Amino acid sequence: MDLSSNYPILLWIKSLPPGEFVRSTWWAFPTLQSLHFCGMAMLVGIVGLLDLRTLGLARSLAIRPLHRLLPLAWVGFGLNLVTGLLFFMHDPFIYAFNPSFRWKLLFILLAGVNALWFELGVFTNLDRWQDKIETSNLAKVISAISLALWIAVIFGGRYIAFTNSAAPAP
Repeated sequence: MDLSSNYPILLWIKSLPPGEFVRSTWWAFPTLQSLHFCGMAMLVGIVGLLDLRTLGLARSLAIRPLHRLLPLAWVGFGLNLVTGLLFFMHDPFIYAFNPSFRWKLLFILLAGVNALWFELGVFTNLDRWQDKIETSNLAKVISAISLALWIAVIFGGRYIAFTNSAAPAP
């Protein structure tokens, strides 16, 4: 089934030079996968550590220094954003209609909203937080949701390769 005539925007995205580079260079896709994994490890490693600390594990770790690691999590997110866009440009028809890809994007969006809720709802008074503090129930709920969402993002990403595209009929 040729979807290109029904979805010219996807055909245009696929024709862009970065997508052509990824398709025509034997080492590009596996390198992007490795970088994507490194970015996810940075992002989920730092956010996960902060979430676990907020949930009460490793209370001997101070939250403020952990919070200062968040810029590195943003670097990981940026790396994933760039590599993810390149994956999409490689062949947008593989991703655009894939339910696992769509779920992954939804979970990333929800994780972003949850992170904003955490920053604005919990960390507004970070300077008053003391080391070994027992965090609030709200902070624990937000952190548990964060962990669940990032795990769902990882599962969604892994399942993309194993989920058939649900492309509509032309």
